[in-house]
Amino acid sequence: MINLLLASFAGIFTGLSFNFAYLAFLAWFSLLPFIYVINKTNSRQTTFCAIIFGLAYYLTAIFWIGNVTKLGLVLLVCYLCLYAVIFSRFTRYFLRKNFIIITVPALWVLLEFIKENIWCGFGWANLGYSQYKNLYLVQSADLFGVKLISFFIVMVNVLLWEIISKRKFLLRKIIFVALILSASLAYSFFRLDGLKETSSINLSLIQPNIPQELKWEESSQPDIIEKLGSLASKTEEGSLVIFPEAAWPLMLCDLDTSILDGFVDSVKRDILIGAITSEEGNFYNAALLFEKTGKLQGIYRKVRLVPFGEYVPLRKFLGFVSVINSVGDTTRGKEIKVFSCKNKSFCVLICFEDIFPVFAADYAQKAQFLVNITNDAWFGGEPEASQHLGIMVFRAIENRISIARCANTGISGWVSYKGDIHSLKTDNEEVLVDGVLNFNLPLNEKRSLYNKWKDIFVLFCVLSLGLVFVPGKNNG
Repeated sequence: MINLLLASFAGIFTGLSFNFAYLAFLAWFSLLPFIYVINKTNSRQTTFCAIIFGLAYYLTAIFWIGNVTKLGLVLLVCYLCLYAVIFSRFTRYFLRKNFIIITVPALWVLLEFIKENIWCGFGWANLGYSQYKNLYLVQSADLFGVKLISFFIVMVNVLLWEIISKRKFLLRKIIFVALILSASLAYSFFRLDGLKETSSINLSLIQPNIPQELKWEESSQPDIIEKLGSLASKTEEGSLVIFPEAAWPLMLCDLDTSILDGFVDSVKRDILIGAITSEEGNFYNAALLFEKTGKLQGIYRKVRLVPFGEYVPLRKFLGFVSVINSVGDTTRGKEIKVFSCKNKSFCVLICFEDIFPVFAADYAQKAQFLVNITNDAWFGGEPEASQHLGIMVFRAIENRISIARCANTGISGWVSYKGDIHSLKTDNEEVLVDGVLNFNLPLNEKRSLYNKWKDIFVLFCVLSLGLVFVPGKNNG
C-alpha cells in the first residue's frame, strides 16, 4: 500500500509542477518516491506502481482535456501510462548497473522523444516544459532543446535518490551534477548578454474572447464580425494586425472572400486572420494574409492536425467516431507557407503545431519570426493556457526566434528570442479577456545550434544507454 501511495504522490507532484509556475521546483525531486518504489518492488509490483504514477502524473497535468472529451482524456492517459511502465521496467534494470546518473535521465529523454514523434505525437507535459519561467537555467535549450532540461531534472532526482538510499555523501557525483548545472547557468548568462536585436516589426494582436458555443452560431456571426472590427480599430496604423485561429465566423467556400474583403477594407491594415476554408469538398484550418489594399497575399493550411479534434485517426476502422469540431474531418495541409509583410518573413503555426520541436524548427529556418494563432477556449482557461505558453517559450529559445501568439481565449502576447514573456492583460487578467496588444516585436537573425541539428541530443542519450554494458560494480 505504501508503494502505491508513494507512486501516486510522485505523479501528483510532478503534474503540479506544470499547473502552477511557482510549483515548478517540485519537478526537481518529485520523481524520488517513484524511483524508490521501482528499486524496492518486484517486477509485477513495479508495473502496477508505474501505472498509478502515470495516471496521477497525467491526470494532474492534462485533466483539462476532459473539458472537451472525457473519453478522450481516459484513452490518452491510459496510452501515456505505457511510457511510465516502460520507464519503470528499464530503470529497475539500470539501477543495478553503473552510470545511473546518466542512463536513467537518458532513458527518460528517449521516451519523451518517442512519445512526441510516434504516430500522432503528444509532447505535452514533457518534464522540461515545467521550467519555462526559469530563464537562467533554460537558455541551454538553444543547444539541445527542451529535452536537455528534462535530462537535468531527472539527473538531479537520481542523484538525490542515490544519496538518500545509500546514506552517503557522494561527493564526486555531487560535484559532477553541480558542474553541469553551473555550466548551464553560466552559459545562460553568456547567451542572454550576447543576444542582440537586429531589427523589429510592428504587430497588433487581437484577442476577441468569443465563447466557443457562439463561434459557429449563425445568429452570432454579425455580432462577432462587429466585435472583430471594433477591436481592430484600436490597433496602430502601419501594424500587421493578427487575429486568432478560426476567428472569422463564416466558412470560406472555395476561397470566396468577398465578405472578408469588405472587412479588410474597413480595417485598412495588413491582416493575418484564421479561418475555416472549404476547397473542393475538403475542410482546412487556415491562416490568410491580406494586404491593407485588400489583396490576398497567401494562405497557410494547417499541417499537424489535432487527433479526434480535427480528424479521426484510422478513420476506416473508426467510422463511428465523430470529430469534436463543428465542421467535420479536416484535411491536412501539405507545405510550409512563408509569408512576407513589411519586408519581414514569417511562418504561422496553428494551435498545437508549436508543441513539435522539430516541426517548429523547420519553420524557423525559413522565417524571421513566427506567429502562433490558437483557440484555447475549448479547455476552460488555466492551467492549459499557461502550459501552452510555456511550450512556446522553449520554441523561441531553441531556435532563437521571436514568436507572437494570438489566442481567441488563452494568453495572447509574445515571447522574444531570449524567452522573456510579454502578455496582453486587462485588469490584470490575461485569459478570459478581450483586448488589443500593440507592440514592436524584436527580431534576431541568427539561429541556434538546435535549429540546425535539432534533436541530436537524443542520439547522445541512445549511445549513453550503452553504458549499462560497461563492466563495473553493481549499483555504480
